[in-house]
Amino acid sequence: MRILCVGLMVCDISISPVTENALAVDATPANFIKVAVGGDAFNVASNLQALGASPTFVSAVGTDRFAPLMLEYAGQLGISSSYIQTLPGASSVTAILIHEDGERNFIVQRGASHFLTEENISDELLLAHDLLYIGSACDLPGLDGDGMRTLFRRAKAHGVKLAMDVTGNPSGALKERMKSVLSQLDLFLPSLHEAQSLSGYEEPQQIAAYFHKLGIPVLAIKMGKAGAYLSCREFEGCLPTYPGRVVDTTGAGDAFVSGFLAAYSRGMDFIHAAQFGNAAGTVCVGKIGSSGNLESLEQLLQVINSAPAERRS
Repeated sequence: MRILCVGLMVCDISISPVTENALAVDATPANFIKVAVGGDAFNVASNLQALGASPTFVSAVGTDRFAPLMLEYAGQLGISSSYIQTLPGASSVTAILIHEDGERNFIVQRGASHFLTEENISDELLLAHDLLYIGSACDLPGLDGDGMRTLFRRAKAHGVKLAMDVTGNPSGALKERMKSVLSQLDLFLPSLHEAQSLSGYEEPQQIAAYFHKLGIPVLAIKMGKAGAYLSCREFEGCLPTYPGRVVDTTGAGDAFVSGFLAAYSRGMDFIHAAQFGNAAGTVCVGKIGSSGNLESLEQLLQVINSAPAERRS
């Protein structure tokens, strides 16, 4: 399947470790401060490139000093800049504060990629692809709501399947606007927290029932170290993740989406797709940063095959 990835492209400034004491003293030594590129859609696109899927990536950068660095980094990971627009003003930038246990907090400057619109995606581009993936829905002011509905109607008219991830804590008016968007999806890949916010339910089985009632046939809820809760016609239940060291959890959810879509695009069933997603998450958390961590589909298969038998079945 030809995959089109649309959404955030962010200059990531990762700092580790950031402790409570670091905010109470004048200066604290860091193990590392790393500048790279992330954002849900960019992470998924660059991971898919590493996994052999050759996606097309649509996003934007600003006219600041971050932009050349971001475009150069994208090129290093094999991502073409053909559909990365340059918009006046700031690029999207995130400071990632990594705790000693690998968990993290984000401080975000909204910039160019946050303000994509459905007009940035032409009919010709849709016609050239089989699957449209939207990363960071609920944090795309130019798309969330009417713009997304229009884009999805256009995509559906061309026979394009729709997959989406969301970010943050969607609630209130935005939550209501997203209902008609969600109803058009073929695949929904939120985190547990995001799924809880959108559905109003706590337990994965209740959440799945809510989204199926909206019309979504396939749901994969990312549950961190617990793995993923998959709900589709063939299967419902939790698929555990795979053992591995945890250095930085940034981008783990995007890695799951990447492994899932890479397997799905090759015709694998949804159970195997979720297993490849879990394996991608395991690889990602063992490295620093949110992009450039995956090597190949064979690497993920090795993670799956080296796991205990109950996690391979």
